[in-house]
Amino acid sequence: MFGTAYIPKFLGASIFFVLLFPLHGGAKKEAEKKPLNPEWILTITAFDVSDLPQARQSIGTLLTRKLVQELNSIAHRIRVNREYTFYQEYARSQGRNEAAKRLSAKWGERDALLFQGDPEWRYKKKLKALNKEIRKLEEELKSAEEEIPAIAPEPEFKLSERNQAEEFPAPPQAGLEYQFCLGEKSDAFITGKGVEFHGRLYFTLRLYTRYSQSFEYEDGVIFSIEDTQEGVRELADRVSAAVSGEKPAAVVVHGTPKDAVILLDDSFAGSGEVGPLEHPPGILRVDSFADEHQPLSTSLELHPGELAELYINLQPLSKEALAVTVPDESARLYRGALYLGQTPLDVEIPGGEDFFFHVETPDGKTGSGIHRGGTGSSALFLQTNIPPAAGEGRVAKARRQFYGSWARFWIALPTAFLLQGLSDSQVSAYRNTGYASLYETAQSGQVISIGAWVVFGLVTAEVIYRTVVYIRTAGKTPDPLEQKQIK
Repeated sequence: MFGTAYIPKFLGASIFFVLLFPLHGGAKKEAEKKPLNPEWILTITAFDVSDLPQARQSIGTLLTRKLVQELNSIAHRIRVNREYTFYQEYARSQGRNEAAKRLSAKWGERDALLFQGDPEWRYKKKLKALNKEIRKLEEELKSAEEEIPAIAPEPEFKLSERNQAEEFPAPPQAGLEYQFCLGEKSDAFITGKGVEFHGRLYFTLRLYTRYSQSFEYEDGVIFSIEDTQEGVRELADRVSAAVSGEKPAAVVVHGTPKDAVILLDDSFAGSGEVGPLEHPPGILRVDSFADEHQPLSTSLELHPGELAELYINLQPLSKEALAVTVPDESARLYRGALYLGQTPLDVEIPGGEDFFFHVETPDGKTGSGIHRGGTGSSALFLQTNIPPAAGEGRVAKARRQFYGSWARFWIALPTAFLLQGLSDSQVSAYRNTGYASLYETAQSGQVISIGAWVVFGLVTAEVIYRTVVYIRTAGKTPDPLEQKQIK
């Protein structure tokens, strides 16, 4: 069918494809080889809240739910060198043990040939086959001893199957942490405890990892019952950063002047020189202000393991001279609550701002006024007179009582809502589980919630009453003696 001229070409093409296919298959097999330990599994245990009052033990459940919510947002964990080496040695040991077991079993089959009673020809045939398999297994054992397995440097993060089913096992006893991880098929677990500390709540969390065989991370936060949501969120954020494997960042702020107040994410950090302070990686908001200086607000991006330094130099406000005079030559002059000296007096104030001035004379006269910045005026004249006493005293008292009732109102309202929420969660827990132990807790929570709403009702009634009294007192005409004192 083919001419002799085509035979060499046909043979060459055949040899090429024969050599190509094994190489292609080996490359494909090599490409399909994936790193070991592609998942990092965490178990969250039930938190110990036995030392908390029953009305506050539900906060442990709130913290658990917040942890699950935060941790579910983690996609991968970054393995540190020590952890990577642990799983590498673990995989190498497992591979070596499995290869040794297969070789030992095959040697057992070889030794058993002597007792099977086969004819010599069949015995030699089986012996030859087993020797061939043994040599192959010996090569596999040697390869397992020399091979350095590849471990996933950023495994996929997952919660354990029990946690995904909203089950939280009891934490292990001391000394049994490693066995607990093996039993839960987890790489780590989190345990926590809540106690009451001088009317506040103090929660601590600890993270145990298999590779370190110890609690490698521990953190805690103290918060009041009103700040429960904020305290739980802060602790969950810290644990989330520790679990993800990200190293915390640190920041140092150099503020000028030395009394410049430094705020980090709206929290007071210090004055002047601040840090180094640890902070989770991400965007950090920095605010600074000082008397008679322009305030400053800026943002700073923090990276894992980075020490960031920020230099803040607040610019002083422009000054203007102001001459303050009163009809009486000898009067004490105050700017707000700050005593400045005796009038007449020239004072320096930041330009473009409004300031309140107050004077007092030795014979009891008072006067006050506001200097408005940007008007171009460099003088302020304050008229003095005898202050009204009785009538204004009644108005001031009514005003204080009015403001005090409103303060109590804004304390009672969120407290009532908070206790109502806790009570509803306890009742819901009892209805969902039916546990008798939760019945008394739910009943106590309802009583406390009802009491809080009763207190809120009384405070609301007081607000209405104080408002009416304040309006009537402020609108009442002074008696003749008071009018004389005012004049």
